[in-house]
Amino acid sequence: MFHPERDLKQVIIALLMEEGRSISYLSRELKKRGYDVHRLTLTGYLRALTDLGVLKEKDVPPAKIYTPLKGKERDIYLRIAEQAKALVKENYAELTLYALFRLFKRPIFKEELERAGIIDASPGIPARDEEIAEARKFMLKLGFKIPTSSKAFVPLNNDLEEFFQTMLAQSMLEDLEASYLVRETKQTKLEF
Repeated sequence: MFHPERDLKQVIIALLMEEGRSISYLSRELKKRGYDVHRLTLTGYLRALTDLGVLKEKDVPPAKIYTPLKGKERDIYLRIAEQAKALVKENYAELTLYALFRLFKRPIFKEELERAGIIDASPGIPARDEEIAEARKFMLKLGFKIPTSSKAFVPLNNDLEEFFQTMLAQSMLEDLEASYLVRETKQTKLEF
């Protein structure tokens, strides 16, 4: 689930969530989390995120303060949940669990479902103890703190595969801005 080079942006956004922070602060915090990023590289990366409209830069001499732009960043959990709601409004919690389970290839913890906005419901069925232990070990190795009392779930049924495939296709078309290439007409003749 977590890959240091790919998720640096998410780590920076998480560090900036409370309030704006300076490059010095970000550099120190990233180093604590095991990211050995040179300050000049970090400065360039923050500048690129600013140019992309992900962060806002504010000059507070002698430092520059970076804050995330609201509404720009949605992590994978929220994105999956939004797509699931769009496809199946009444059973979106089950589809969200199914999609996360298929993508991550492991049981999904209650905390992850909460990040997706599924708070009251517990979709699927509880995972087996050995599956939970293995998933927890994996998550801890990546730096995520999962309480030992945390529950994890697996999908109840596999009837959601078609919806999952649709979600993947929609996500790819959206990300690549290629929706205009999709043929919307229906076939009216049988072709042999």
